[in-house]
Amino acid sequence: MKRSGILTIIMMLAAAILTFTGIYLAFVWAPTHETMGEVQRIFYFHVASAWVSYLAFIITFIGSLLYLKTEDMKYDILAFSSAEIGIVFCTIAIITGGLWAQGVWGVFWIWEDMKLFLTLVMWLVFIAYLALRANSDPGKARARLSAVFGIIGFMCIPLSFAANRIWTQYHPTVIASAGGSLQTSMVLTLVTAVFAFTFLYFSILMIKLDIEKMKEEIEEIKQEIGDNGEIDYG
Repeated sequence: MKRSGILTIIMMLAAAILTFTGIYLAFVWAPTHETMGEVQRIFYFHVASAWVSYLAFIITFIGSLLYLKTEDMKYDILAFSSAEIGIVFCTIAIITGGLWAQGVWGVFWIWEDMKLFLTLVMWLVFIAYLALRANSDPGKARARLSAVFGIIGFMCIPLSFAANRIWTQYHPTVIASAGGSLQTSMVLTLVTAVFAFTFLYFSILMIKLDIEKMKEEIEEIKQEIGDNGEIDYG
């Protein structure tokens, strides 16, 4: 077995162990929040999924920059693969955030909250990124345009992350300058959830990259067979 395959298995096992541990800590071990009640338990998975969506889109940004610099298709594949995974985790973050908001604020969404709005904009930009690729022919033109979208989408990340420090927001600040209101057990639960989702992201990314590499190899074989005319399908 290749080293990449062994590393993928290790990452998947770590993700599984940490995920089940995080679920136990979130729903059994961590205390009930004194003001938000039981609905606060969604918080651990909401923050973890939001963090991974940021991470995935940052990888897309890096891959996009590297592609524009080198025009090496492996960076385009990296950017695309990470964007696909990022969309999934960003969708989870939006849904869990809405469920949390419904329990705490009484509404699923508040348009006046810039953090929510900018996260939605980021999600829409990367949806457009995937739609663009799905409706364009493979090649350098698609890769270049995708890279531009990947860079534009990245601009939403620092604004979304810092929104509740720049503007007055409904959304709470997770990392507070004065220590916040989380107990130690809650912080440990949050850290476990973040690590679990991060390992899960890298596991999926490595599998996705292997799949894309196999697709390229299959296409190359098809082209070679077609060029040489060695196989008669008649």
